[in-house]
Amino acid sequence: MAADLQQLIRDVIANKCETQTIEVKAAAEGTPRVYDSLSSFSNQNEGGIILFGIDEQAGFSICGVYDAQDLHKKVHGQCEGMTPEVRPTFETTTINGKTVVAAYISGRPMGDRPVYRTIKGITEGSYTRIGDADVRMTAVELYEIESFKEGRRDDIATNPTASSAMLDKRKTSRFINDAAADRPLLSRRSDDEILALTGAIRDGRPTLAGMMTLGDYPQQIYPNLCITAIAVNGTTLQPDENGTRFLDNKRYEGSISDMLEGAMSFVSRNEKTKVVVRNGARVDVPQYPETAVREILLNALMHRDYGPYSNGTPIRLVLYTDRLECWNPGGIYGGQSINDLGYANLPTRNPTLVSMLEIQRIAENRHSGIPIIREEAQSHGVRPPEFIDRNGSFLARFFNTEQHDDDSRPREPTAGKGSKHTRDIRSQIAEYCQTPRFASEIASHFDYNLQYLKRSHLQPMVEARQLTLTLPGKPHSKYQQYLTTGTLEQTTITAH
Repeated sequence: MAADLQQLIRDVIANKCETQTIEVKAAAEGTPRVYDSLSSFSNQNEGGIILFGIDEQAGFSICGVYDAQDLHKKVHGQCEGMTPEVRPTFETTTINGKTVVAAYISGRPMGDRPVYRTIKGITEGSYTRIGDADVRMTAVELYEIESFKEGRRDDIATNPTASSAMLDKRKTSRFINDAAADRPLLSRRSDDEILALTGAIRDGRPTLAGMMTLGDYPQQIYPNLCITAIAVNGTTLQPDENGTRFLDNKRYEGSISDMLEGAMSFVSRNEKTKVVVRNGARVDVPQYPETAVREILLNALMHRDYGPYSNGTPIRLVLYTDRLECWNPGGIYGGQSINDLGYANLPTRNPTLVSMLEIQRIAENRHSGIPIIREEAQSHGVRPPEFIDRNGSFLARFFNTEQHDDDSRPREPTAGKGSKHTRDIRSQIAEYCQTPRFASEIASHFDYNLQYLKRSHLQPMVEARQLTLTLPGKPHSKYQQYLTTGTLEQTTITAH
């Protein structure tokens, strides 16, 4: 294990930065307070490592710790001041005669979160990790955790001012017929029973899910459950040379089907087209594939947070000249990793709403939306989409170009394994890995899906001895890094 820790230290010193999972502390003159990092690392799936004995202010140089045994004891004391108590694993190594101590903090499952400093309480003592910073959790993030733990269902909540008269009669009648046809156990039920059993009505009032799918005008109860859409002449949100901020600016209301149709029309109206020749005929091809746009918008409408801290916040759709962005309140439900999107069977935040949209043939709850968006980007010949889960919100980006003018990162290749494109990408990966890199770092740098990168490039490059594993005996270790073969002996740190 000492060799693994020394390699990790080499990486931190070479990069001269902290990361999502690495925090450094000098600790040359005493034990620093690490309550915030204990909380933030515990509150993320990946956990994290605190390296004591590296001085960030001195250019990430090794200063060593004052007393390893006393440091262990005092850090344990801080861990006992957390709720639930944090139980780190310690490891010590010596580099150039100076002692460095690593405290490995495991990520806790959603049911054990938030981990917070007891004396400060949940609201003031709960932290999350944003890049290299420990940031206090927002009320939205704390509510998401409590909702998950308690099994709270915001989509079946009712508003005291809502009534069945607010439902659209035609939509409701069609929904009842579709539910009876789609689900045999409902076919012999009365209309009121069908509405109650599907979650559209609860205690005689429309639920939030009922209003958002069958409501005549849901915004009379939930005024900000809508989509705001803007088109921008540029790649940032700022006025152009004429002082014009937006090329187009619309607000879409109504039921989910109404908002979906309106927002898709907005994209169609504001996107550009290019002419291609197919089978001898000239065809107009839009910037954004309709299927991908629909999935992005529908995912935001279905899986957004409809809780009390978020139902005053609309979904935001922005069309830049180089990309489409769709933001919604509510991160990935259940504390799952963003790398699981499209690959794992994740829990659903709004199961009643999703079920009603399935009956209406608007959505399928098959976890196929993200894979479809990725496939559409690849077949359309543009950069892979980006999905960002941050601060209790979710952002989807879909690009209309292969790459930015100032961005040399390659997109996922469509050519075969032995193609020049593949060889070029692997050459770039080898160059990037002159310094040891985690797979997640490489995926982020090259805008690749993590699983795709491992399967299509990293594993073949290791087999071809183009890359070396820093932990060859533990190929699946979360501390595994990749290093270009032949560069290991070039490192300048000597370990004793």
